[in-house]
Amino acid sequence: MFFFVDPFGYSGFSMQTLKRILSYPRSEIFINYMVYDVVRFWEQDHAEQSMLELFGTEEYKDVDETQNAEQRQLFFMNLYCKNLREIAKSRYVMPFRINTPGQGVRPRYYLIHASQHFKALEVMKDNMARVSDVEYRFEAIGVKTAQMSLFEDPGKVDLRNRIQEYSKEHGATAYDEIEEWAYANTNGMKKTIKEALMQLEQEGLIEIQRKPRQRNNTVTKGASNIWGWHATSKPLI
Repeated sequence: MFFFVDPFGYSGFSMQTLKRILSYPRSEIFINYMVYDVVRFWEQDHAEQSMLELFGTEEYKDVDETQNAEQRQLFFMNLYCKNLREIAKSRYVMPFRINTPGQGVRPRYYLIHASQHFKALEVMKDNMARVSDVEYRFEAIGVKTAQMSLFEDPGKVDLRNRIQEYSKEHGATAYDEIEEWAYANTNGMKKTIKEALMQLEQEGLIEIQRKPRQRNNTVTKGASNIWGWHATSKPLI
């Protein structure tokens, strides 16, 4: 079941309501999260109940009032995503940032995808990638690159480094597990994840153990074991 939550402002879609929707195993929600309005009204007495319902806790009051608007927006976005996981019990949460046209990377609002199944995350992220002019970055549909982007691009190098660190920490790991982790925690998709793994292998930073007859110039889902050279122990072959 797919739900698109597009409220007017910050009220009308409580965390508890989202929790009920996400209690269904294959449910997914795409939320228009108006962070600008949250920053604008969070201190107002008339908004207190709505804010409590929105976040599900009073943690929103912990925002540092000395921070600028952009820093507070980031705090409220991170808190909201955290509560989608911890309170609404969403297994996968992926925020996409919509910037204010003409104002750099200043967020106008966020589109946040929450789901219980990896396939839902995979399809949503792949569809976002199809409207990108540049790999490793997502762009808003119908808007030129210079005007609006969905969320800040950590870059190809960052994706490669994060996959390397994951391999170090987890030792022998199936490709399927690395792919799922990268989809949920980085900007990577199938193509870019495989490219990063192949580059790491060429540089001698990871080892990819392939099945017999599998080509050495690829990484195949369900067929590869990947090991980072600095893991605590090397698997027995």
